[in-house]
Amino acid sequence: MVFLMMLFSSFIFGQRDKLTKALRYYQAGSLDTARMLIDSASMNPETAKEASTWYYRGYIYKDLYNQRQKADKQSPYRLEAVRSFMKQTELDTGKTLKDNVLKNINYVATTIYNDAATSINISEYPIAITNFDKYKEIIRKIDSTRKFNDLEIQLHSALGSIYMQIYENDREKNKAFFDKSRNSFLFVIELDSNNYTANYNMGILYYNEAVNIIKALDYDLDLITLELIQEETVELFKKALPYMLKARDLNPKRKETLIGLSGIYFSLNELEKSEQIENEIKLLDTKE
Repeated sequence: MVFLMMLFSSFIFGQRDKLTKALRYYQAGSLDTARMLIDSASMNPETAKEASTWYYRGYIYKDLYNQRQKADKQSPYRLEAVRSFMKQTELDTGKTLKDNVLKNINYVATTIYNDAATSINISEYPIAITNFDKYKEIIRKIDSTRKFNDLEIQLHSALGSIYMQIYENDREKNKAFFDKSRNSFLFVIELDSNNYTANYNMGILYYNEAVNIIKALDYDLDLITLELIQEETVELFKKALPYMLKARDLNPKRKETLIGLSGIYFSLNELEKSEQIENEIKLLDTKE
């Protein structure tokens, strides 16, 4: 029995020694060795219960990210850093290092948000969505009252424009992106009904769809088919109208909005209203 106790004590000491060595190698800048040792300590049932294990692990992975994966917008090192710091907050019942740990979590979360912001383009937008979701998930764990409306509006406004561009690049191949664009702008309007950009883009989305259908018409079509297509385009212009009117109300001196509104009225055969808007455009031109 005494021999078994000695073996057990030696084993526990060995694990704690790994923790001490991990810190020593980390301080010496030997991050690979430090990572190997801290990972071993974090998987051991005894040392995994200690807040300090996860505290050191968070720092080691944060430094690995800063040194080697800062250009990687999907860096696994920084996610491990966050996971470790989060685990530390669970185990540190005395909250002795709370402020320091929260500062580190916020730092890593900010890098994730920044990568989301710089990924809002046609080629990387899926990364932007993933990183923004990760950012929100992390922040909510340390501040359950945090709201993200302003950031959601910025992201989905940009995504709506990207989806619209993808759709216009190949309308047949990218049909699904019409709905993606519409849903993004509607989401923004749901959060902020007075958002000019989302209202204007909704109007343009429907307007362009109708115009593209008209441009693609084969005038050898039979009259019944032509009539059905005409009904479809009229419905699209009608859908565009309230959003463009709202955009005009929000920014009555924005020339692009007036041009869109004039075009919608003209397409709906409301020629008097179209002419009235044209006069407003001419008045703006004389003032410029």
